[in-house]
Amino acid sequence: MNCPPDDPCFAAFPPAVLRPAELNSFSRGGGARTIPLVTRAVGAEVYLTGQTLFEGGAGIALHTHNCPESVTILEGDAIVEIDGVEHHVTRFDTTYVAAGTPHRFRNASATKPMRILWIYASVDATRTLVETGVTARVDAEHGKAAEGRNWHPDDPRELEGNTTPVITEIAQIEILAGQEKEFEAAVAEAVPFFLAADGCDGLDLHRSVEHPPRYRLTVRWETVEHHTVAFRTSEGFARWRALVGPHFAATPQVEHVISVLKP
Repeated sequence: MNCPPDDPCFAAFPPAVLRPAELNSFSRGGGARTIPLVTRAVGAEVYLTGQTLFEGGAGIALHTHNCPESVTILEGDAIVEIDGVEHHVTRFDTTYVAAGTPHRFRNASATKPMRILWIYASVDATRTLVETGVTARVDAEHGKAAEGRNWHPDDPRELEGNTTPVITEIAQIEILAGQEKEFEAAVAEAVPFFLAADGCDGLDLHRSVEHPPRYRLTVRWETVEHHTVAFRTSEGFARWRALVGPHFAATPQVEHVISVLKP
């Protein structure tokens, strides 16, 4: 934006002192939580800022933005993947990536926390997950943090504006013939592992009428990374596979879908 030297470029707004320890955060999945800082709520018209905190071993899914982004490491050590190349970064190291560049961060330590400060070059910033192609406005997530709750894409309140719908994992599972009862009992025993997982909103198991050894497991997740990062690296996933794995006739075929039509 070009403005005359003596004219303000943007509307006036009250000054703000933002203290992360006093602000709400929301889960990004995979052991990462974000605290929005400079947002539209405090008068932002040009850029957005915030912090993301990573537990030991935590990471976020590969994604892109519709604007440039700069990230500075505030605490700990990280591995950042930028356009397929990994870099080790530490305190005060800073990245700057262009719009459309695939990237992601993960904590380089399995035990110590890591924290980043991020800056988006637009208040209309979006995030697109590379794996699914699903796009959401960053400030839509921030609104949920301001309300003091996590981001729930399946909540009807999230369906206003450009937001991310619920992610459904569909796993087609072929089991050994004659082991249907044992497999169903194993899944029932594993249900608590799913319900205890961060970002899981329930599951259903369906058996084929025409081909009884074939099942479809559907699991509802807040984001893809709640499944592929947080759950798959958890003890609950290991216990789930230990229960049901002996019944598999082949490796399950897994994909993630979103609803595009609800008559």
